[in-house]
Amino acid sequence: MKESNPRLKIGLFFNYFVHGCGLIILTQNLGQLANNWHSSIASASFVLSGIGIGRLAAYLSMGFLSDRIGRKQILLFGMLSYLLFFLASPINQSIPLAYGLSILAGIANSALDSATYPILSELRGHQKANSVSLKAFMSSAEFILPVIVLTANRANWWFGLSFLFPAVILLVNILNVALLPFPKSVKKAATKVKKITLTKGKKALVTGALLIYGYTSMAVMIWFTQWISIFAKNIGFTDTTAHLLLSLYSLGSITGVLLAIVLLRVQVIARRLFLVQNALSFISMSIVALSKTEGLSMLACFTFGFSAAAGLMQMALSTLLSLYPEKKGLLTGLFFSFGSLASFTVPLITGILVRMKDVNLMAGDILIALIGLVVAVLLQQLLPQQGASLKEARKRIDQIDDKLLALLEERFTAVEEVIAFKKEKALAVEDLNREKKVLEKVARQTKNRALVPYNQAIWQAMMDQSKTYQATKQKN
Repeated sequence: MKESNPRLKIGLFFNYFVHGCGLIILTQNLGQLANNWHSSIASASFVLSGIGIGRLAAYLSMGFLSDRIGRKQILLFGMLSYLLFFLASPINQSIPLAYGLSILAGIANSALDSATYPILSELRGHQKANSVSLKAFMSSAEFILPVIVLTANRANWWFGLSFLFPAVILLVNILNVALLPFPKSVKKAATKVKKITLTKGKKALVTGALLIYGYTSMAVMIWFTQWISIFAKNIGFTDTTAHLLLSLYSLGSITGVLLAIVLLRVQVIARRLFLVQNALSFISMSIVALSKTEGLSMLACFTFGFSAAAGLMQMALSTLLSLYPEKKGLLTGLFFSFGSLASFTVPLITGILVRMKDVNLMAGDILIALIGLVVAVLLQQLLPQQGASLKEARKRIDQIDDKLLALLEERFTAVEEVIAFKKEKALAVEDLNREKKVLEKVARQTKNRALVPYNQAIWQAMMDQSKTYQATKQKN
């Protein structure tokens, strides 16, 4: 039985508030950091790719270790690594060391993910809603941190205060988690997860699509959060508007996450919600990249946060874990390894684009959002329908029954021809050799092997009724 541990849940959520700070803190302070590193902003931006390298290098190993040595140990390792990153980054004067610290932040991120998502799946509560709640805390940080940075800049305070803010929260939370006894179910991962059953071909296709989504869901947000302010200034928006766009994105994200949590708890409509939000993400990103109107861009940024940053990545991961419930730690690591590729490749790509004149920095994000939408459509088609009411399920069965009835009547019409032939040739009604071949064919053509005995029983009953019908007609 799953255990309830509110204190542990709160600790996990605050970890992701800190993680939300970590995602944008380098770009929010890139100017000051570039001065510290004696580098240009364009060159300094490549340091961001170190996060992706750290994540890519550590995710699979962290997932394996999370399953082997325990969630708590990996969780604490990630928290301590993040603490070192926040404390050392604002006082560092070396760009090579800065790159090393960004790699450490990526490793910390992988450790948190590899421990946290399996823990939430093992604790009592709605798995998808719990996972999506993490995004709410991340979005809150993405809203609050820019305000702190802007306030510090205007007051001429030391920019390192924005690093100390998450560091203090993290330090308190480390004490909380270190002193907290973890339930047995969390350590041993012995809980049961509702498994999604698919054929081998479909399972492989869905797994591949979800892993691709692990990349696109991360890439589309990283691209936006790292460059939206610079992009806005480049197309002539005011400095206030440029900063406001990121805040609106964060507000949209918080709104979308809260709505998702409510909907996931009230009714299981995750698949439809997933598809709709991906469509909104593509449309709103297209407007952001192409609009020259501040008001329209503000609305599009809010909508983009409401859709793309409302827990879609967490929903996809929950679906993946439902396919492989016995390998949650490993699959979490594999899923986020694809996200780490985004953390590595997006800064490299955008770092090159920012040096080019007259290049739309956000156009590439449209393509990424489109790929995410294609994956959502594919999943909608391949995954089994969930959350249908009894009335809806029976309605679908009735529709299938109508088709079966029409086919049965057509079959009995064909039986009439058999009756006439047997009567003319004086053949027996029963033909056991024919029945054996029919049942063998049913077994051969049934794709779901578990259904073979049931399908054979249905066909046997159908043939028995056909024989009764033939005997009655011959007597008459």
